Amino acid sequence: MTTKDFAYFIGLAIAVAGSHFMLRAKVMVLEERLKGYSKAMQRIFDTLERIETKLDDKADK
Repeated sequence: MTTKDFAYFIGLAIAVAGSHFMLRAKVMVLEERLKGYSKAMQRIFDTLERIETKLDDKADK
């Protein structure tokens, strides 16, 4: 194994590790966005539930 081969393998290992950590970072960003979207969706459903309750109260009158 020559120095050139060794440098190639080291470069390949660094590239694989770098791409792995970049993908993990992207997944973490997407998870945080998903948490934000789930909170927003929960607020929407809560609002719809309040509207439904108000409409039911008006219909009962």
